[in-house]
Amino acid sequence: MNTYENLSREELIQRIKVLETDIAQYAMKDAEIEKMNENLLNQRKINFLNILMNTILSNIFVAISVKDVFDSFKYIYFNQAAEDFMGVNASEVIGKTDFDIFSDPRRAHEIRTEDYSTINNGRTYKSMVEYEKPNGEFRVVNIIRLLITNPDPGASPLILAMLWDITEQRQNELDLIKAQEADKMKNAFIANMSHEIRTPLNAIVGFSRLITETENASEQQEFLTIINNNSDLLLQLINDILDFAKIESGTLNYNISNVDLKDICHEVYVSQSLKMTSDVALLFHGELLPSVRLQTDTQRIEQVLLNLLSNAIKCTNQGFVSLSYEVEGDFVRVSVTDTGIGIAKDKQDAVFDRFVKLDDFRQGTGLGLSICRMIVEKLGGEIGLRSELGKGSTFWFTLPLANSATPAAKEQDNGVPMEVVPDALPGQYTILVAEDVLENYLLLQAVLKQQYRLIYAENGEVAVQLFKTYKPDLILMDIKMPVMDGFEATCEIRKLSPDIPVLALTAFAFDKEKEKAKDCQFNDYLVKPVDIPLLKYKIKYYLNKNK
Repeated sequence: MNTYENLSREELIQRIKVLETDIAQYAMKDAEIEKMNENLLNQRKINFLNILMNTILSNIFVAISVKDVFDSFKYIYFNQAAEDFMGVNASEVIGKTDFDIFSDPRRAHEIRTEDYSTINNGRTYKSMVEYEKPNGEFRVVNIIRLLITNPDPGASPLILAMLWDITEQRQNELDLIKAQEADKMKNAFIANMSHEIRTPLNAIVGFSRLITETENASEQQEFLTIINNNSDLLLQLINDILDFAKIESGTLNYNISNVDLKDICHEVYVSQSLKMTSDVALLFHGELLPSVRLQTDTQRIEQVLLNLLSNAIKCTNQGFVSLSYEVEGDFVRVSVTDTGIGIAKDKQDAVFDRFVKLDDFRQGTGLGLSICRMIVEKLGGEIGLRSELGKGSTFWFTLPLANSATPAAKEQDNGVPMEVVPDALPGQYTILVAEDVLENYLLLQAVLKQQYRLIYAENGEVAVQLFKTYKPDLILMDIKMPVMDGFEATCEIRKLSPDIPVLALTAFAFDKEKEKAKDCQFNDYLVKPVDIPLLKYKIKYYLNKNK
């Protein structure tokens, strides 16, 4: 039975109004629920975005920090990358200022100045700087600072700082620039060497041909002098290039032994005396100087001295070139002084740089003094100069003294002291020459046949056989030969005669061959192209020593 049938019209209207109210209330509740659901969904999105943002900020490689300007620039945010870079935890930074974090107040003041600059300029502040971390370590970094203004009235502005380490990247860039510069220098060096090598070669080849076309003795002598001078120059060029290559690759060996500096200087003095002209005197008053023991490499010191003396002789047309040394505390200072052209003051700083030639018209690699510097520094010393343009120069270098308790090594380098040696009588001695290249033997024959009887062996095996037959007084032994090389031949000869002087005469100029020659008991080691006066001296020395 319908409950509405007995209701009056007024009651029915009232009942309908109640129902309308209920329906409206239910509709409002549904809207509120929908709104609440929407708000909840938005909050979840916001929470997710916060989690996402926090995850990104915590894992990004950029160090990010935020400071509150109104609260004394205290940190209010510090991400993981900032912790890793600075070496501190966020808990140690949040709520603190840079003056609390950095032990050096100057560094904190620098950062505060940069913060004020960001505020005053009202713009993004970008820079690449060398950044000092709290532990004192320096790193190259990119920094971006920007001012963030809060729209709420009275709210504090914030300074957001982003920093990332580019030390390795910057180093790679510098290495690339250095490599490109080195490549340019290498190309320039190759071009320069092509010119420098061809110049003496042109003279050697040209005048060698002219000698065969003239019978004039004075002309022949003049041509021979030119050929000899250019041969010396070419040899020096090649030696500089080889030494520079060894130094660059780190393969230049140093054979350290206990030696007397006076002996080294005297040997170099004698060898250079042969090259002096009548207008220039070479001075070395060894008799007035004390014996000084050094723990060093004889060959490398000789190389430095020869380079300095050679340069001084080239630059001196009259007057003198002197070699001397004096003890200064725990070091000895060696000096080469000349009365030559001198060096302008504005060029003196570059003298020891690579590829530097003070006179573009003077032949050479521009490596000699650079090599000298690297050798001296490797041996624990320093090198420098004093010079006045038009009056002369003094090049000097220092070396540490050997411990006086260190026993002297006897003839560590198998060298000989350069002293006055009497000439051998013609025909008195027999020299066995082991050489597989006939032209090289013919050269030695032309040089030595007036004084000595020569026996020729084309390889090491023949040399051993001829030694047994003729019992020579001295042997000049090539190293690289067919059938039996010079090392093996010398070892075999040493079994027969431990006292016979054997001089290596080879194109091998590397230290490992020289060390092997010592092991095989060679008395001396001469490198081709051989210095003829030096060869003659060595032969005379060993023949007289072995009498």
